[in-house]
Amino acid sequence: MRIAYNGGVKEIDDWHQAVNARDLNAARRAVADSVLVSGPRGTSHVSRDEFAEWITRSGIELRPTASHPLTDHVVVLEQKARWPQSDDWTEVATAFRVRAGLVDAVLRFTTLPEALAAAEALKAGEPGQTLFEFIRHWSRRGDSEHGRDVQVTEAVHSLRARPEITVNDVAAELGLDQSGASRMIAHAEGYLVVRPSERDARRRTIAVTPAGAELLHQAHVWQEAVFAELTADWTDTERAEFQRAMRRLLDASRARLTAVATPGSSSVRRAAK
Repeated sequence: MRIAYNGGVKEIDDWHQAVNARDLNAARRAVADSVLVSGPRGTSHVSRDEFAEWITRSGIELRPTASHPLTDHVVVLEQKARWPQSDDWTEVATAFRVRAGLVDAVLRFTTLPEALAAAEALKAGEPGQTLFEFIRHWSRRGDSEHGRDVQVTEAVHSLRARPEITVNDVAAELGLDQSGASRMIAHAEGYLVVRPSERDARRRTIAVTPAGAELLHQAHVWQEAVFAELTADWTDTERAEFQRAMRRLLDASRARLTAVATPGSSSVRRAAK
């Protein structure tokens, strides 16, 4: 909904006034401790002081011309922007979010559709919250009868490059203790087989049986069907980009967990503080 701009959300109006007046104290009062910002250099979180520094450094002037409110606290403004090195005004669009009476997100784009898309994401919440909401949602769904069997069989399958797969390996992959992993492995009898280790008779190794391979095949067919249904209105490019992004996220997550599990690593030291 486009509205001619005659003033809107007070906190956003105060933000503009501080920026245009180069009032650094007012700028600090207008924003949260951590502000999500976006511009030509990318997206990041900045502190109040960093926001004030940006005002000084950029010298930007912004005049709102139209408003697109998505909620009472998430608004896209069409703006005219001007920098000190130019007398010309440039059309931009910025998505704002206000929380607890302070601006905590300012995402500036060159086109209105980009800003509106960013505002929709702001309305939905921070990306980390969205990710874990998605995980919670799907962790409660699927094949309830064989869900745990699929989970533990998938874990063993994912470790197949190792010479031997132990209960401890499976426990680490699932984020469980050894007893919890042992119970899941025992429940998946028929899909998994437990044998004495060829390297150490005191240890047991786990492998996927032909029935387990068929269970995973059926689970993967279901997963692909669900993804195809959920992304029916996506383009092939969007699906490929999403898969690449999720793969990067998964690789980063595994690297982080490996670092945390490594004695003396910086991640362990930070976690101990």
